[in-house]
Amino acid sequence: MAIRNLGAIIVDTLRYDFIKKSFTNSGPREYLLDLGCGVKPFKPYYDTIAKKSIGIDVAQSPHGTNAVDIVYDGKIFPFKESEFDLVFCTEVMEHVPDPVLFLSEINRVMQMNGKLIMTTPFMVPLHEEPYDFYRYTKYGIKELLTRSGFEVEQITPFADYFGVIMAFQMQIYLKFWNTLSKLTRLNVLYTEYNPFIFLPVVVPQWLYLQYLKLPLPKGLRRYLFRTTRGYGYTAIKRRNL
Repeated sequence: MAIRNLGAIIVDTLRYDFIKKSFTNSGPREYLLDLGCGVKPFKPYYDTIAKKSIGIDVAQSPHGTNAVDIVYDGKIFPFKESEFDLVFCTEVMEHVPDPVLFLSEINRVMQMNGKLIMTTPFMVPLHEEPYDFYRYTKYGIKELLTRSGFEVEQITPFADYFGVIMAFQMQIYLKFWNTLSKLTRLNVLYTEYNPFIFLPVVVPQWLYLQYLKLPLPKGLRRYLFRTTRGYGYTAIKRRNL
């Protein structure tokens, strides 16, 4: 996995792990919709389970549209009812101005008992401005999914309180090195090959990922994970709207 953001190794790793596991647990599928697909970074994973897939995105996507199969208006999906048995949507909901319409459209194009794999950010800075509208708690997204005809199977937090604090501290620190690399035109300064980034930024994040594997008491774990970087969800369509 290529880490694009040095300050987000924790959340990127946890999100990738969740998505890969969710695809594996979904089993073989006929037709997958990659919703807000961008450059389709997860295509190698879902191609192993889906016989057919298609990706859609909006024209203003910051990732460009070269890998997009269909560019749509961001409102009504250009598909007929009950066309897909798996819909994949990662880090998109926060950019959707009308989440109720968005989820109702997912419901419309999905087969009964079809599966939705979704991730949303929580404690993260503004991004892709001005198209950054919402942050969802796990209760908020569960309520929206339930209203939209889905039964939530799983909600997985990406990092706990300590991971959130680490991330914000490192973003401030990395801003200095990013600025310095641009001023000096020495790109290597803003890579993990710089020991002033590798030791205080990369190593602590990988150690934190090992800490998450420890068997913490349930009460402490529940408390710490009340603050998180984001969530992963899987849900099943149980009814039409």
